[in-house]
Order: sequence, then structure tokens, then C-alpha cells
Amino acid sequence: MRDFSIPALVSCLLLALLTSSAQQPTQPPPTAAPQQSATSTAAPMPPLPEQIRSTVGFLMVTYQNGLTQGGVIGTCFFVMFPDARLGADRAFIYLVTNRHVAQPGIDVGSPYHVLAVYLRMNLATPEHGLQSIAEQIPLGGQIQWFFASDDAVDLAILPLAPDSKRYAYRHIPFSIVASSDQLKNGDVAVGDQLVFAGYFSSFSGQTRMEPIVREGVIAMLPEEKLDTTLHKKGKLFLADLHAFHGNSGSPVFVNLGGMHHGSFFAGDRYILLGLISGYYPESAGFSVPAATVLTGEVRDNSGIATIVPGEELIKLLNSKEVQANRDNEVARQTKKP
Repeated sequence: MRDFSIPALVSCLLLALLTSSAQQPTQPPPTAAPQQSATSTAAPMPPLPEQIRSTVGFLMVTYQNGLTQGGVIGTCFFVMFPDARLGADRAFIYLVTNRHVAQPGIDVGSPYHVLAVYLRMNLATPEHGLQSIAEQIPLGGQIQWFFASDDAVDLAILPLAPDSKRYAYRHIPFSIVASSDQLKNGDVAVGDQLVFAGYFSSFSGQTRMEPIVREGVIAMLPEEKLDTTLHKKGKLFLADLHAFHGNSGSPVFVNLGGMHHGSFFAGDRYILLGLISGYYPESAGFSVPAATVLTGEVRDNSGIATIVPGEELIKLLNSKEVQANRDNEVARQTKKP
């Protein structure tokens, strides 16, 4: 997550919003979208780094804190959750990020009043000379934030399916989210290779959204609870993976290729380990700040990042509250006129 000023946001987004507002495409309800076929031969698969880069978007949240207005920028990605009730080749799509991005200030104990949420994504075809665009997410109704019931879990999801014909992005299949069983079985282990994509505060792209890709390894899979970015004890993975401003919400993939649990897998085999939420600084006490704190405080980075486990995402997507939201959407779609 990274802070920005309201004037900077307005100057960055004004042209994009004006040129897109008159040409909203007709599309399915925002919580449902076609699944990507695994057997499609329409185009060759791009290299892994490009596949990972194409799963993310940049999330910009403006807020009011007393008389002060400001905003934060973080990273988000999209997960595809299958539901047979939608019909063949369709699924629910969820935007995933950290709670401290969706609710600025939650990590310092006082969520600020959110004014608006903007999502920047690359376009499949340039519009008015623009290769990417940032538009406001119309929160309300079925499009609302859901948070983990455990208030130590820095996780937020939003039912949202950007038009895949207009925007160039990929969904992460729910089936490749790392589960607790894979950890228990030893499929995921300390030293496994990691890769993530996210926002780069020094250059996010002018005409096109440009996520960066970084690599590292799993440093620790602690069995005990640690201090999280929400300043409560919770489950976290630790990674030798240098995270910084704007990386909050970035998806982190672990490579299960090679020798795992007594079996050898040739080539790369990636699953979603979780998402970045913060890092350990080089300071006394090693308190865990979010990838950016609202106060603008800067501390030396130890290079150890904290990762919200994928199992927490599985729990949230299968929670009663989120399931009820899917039930309502299915009922709305199947309701006879």
C-alpha cells in the first residue's frame, strides 16, 4: 500500500474517467464471468512472468480522516470460484487484496472513512490513445467488501468481474490456492521458490499499467501465531522476498516443481501461496508494518516479507456470508421476468 494525495489522483485519473464513462459495455452481472478454458488453443501461452503480471491490478482508495483527505495505492488480483449453478464455463470472480488497503487506517486502529475506490487495469484494445484505464468501482448492493471473521487476517475480497473483452487480465483458478492439507503433507516447504507481481511506486506505467515481478524463497512456515499487519496475533508465512510500498495485496506464487514429498516433478508447477501484507523492518522489536503506513513513516527493510496464507482466502470464499452473496446472485440471475 502506498499513500498519495487527492490532487495527484485527480490529475492521474481525470482523462481516463472522462473518456470511458460514455462507453460502458454491456456485460454479465459483476459477480459472474466465463471461465477460461484449459484446452483453448486461440493463442500460445505467454512466459510465466507475463502470466503473473496479467493477474494483477492497481487499487486506489481515497479516504477522509477528519478534515484531511488522502489516499492509498495497493495491488489486487482476481480469483475464479466455480459454481455449477451458473451453467457451463462460468464462475464467480473475486477481486482480492489486503484489508488495510480496502479500509485505510485499519492497521493503525482507526479505519478512515472511504470516499471512493478506483481500479486501474490494462485494456485489451487501446481507447483514445490509452492502453490502461482507472475507473471507480460502484460499491453497493452485491458489490461489497467481505472480510475474514478473524480480525487478525489482513484480507479483503470484492465480488467483481471486469469485462474480459475490454480488459486484458487473467483469473487465478480457485483450484491452485494453497490449502492447509498441502502444508501438512509437505508439498510446500521452507526454501521453495516464490514469485510475485505488484505495484512499483517509482514507476507504475504512464500509458500502460506496469507491475513488477520479484522472486524469493519461503523463509519460515511458523506453526505459532505472529503479530500481523493488523496488530493482532495470526497465521503468517515469512518469505525472503523484498516487499515495499504498493506491494500490499500482491499475489505470491510458490513453485512446487522438483522434489516434493518424495516425488519429483519436472519443470515448474506453481500454486498461489497467499498475498503480501507487510514486512519486517530493521529495527528494535521487529514490529510488522503494512507495506506502507498512513503516517508516511519509513523504516529500513530487513527483506523478510509477511504473507497471508492462501488457506485464509479459501476460508473466506467458503464462508456463510460470501456463500449467501453467491446464492442471492444466482437467484437474481435465474429469476423469471
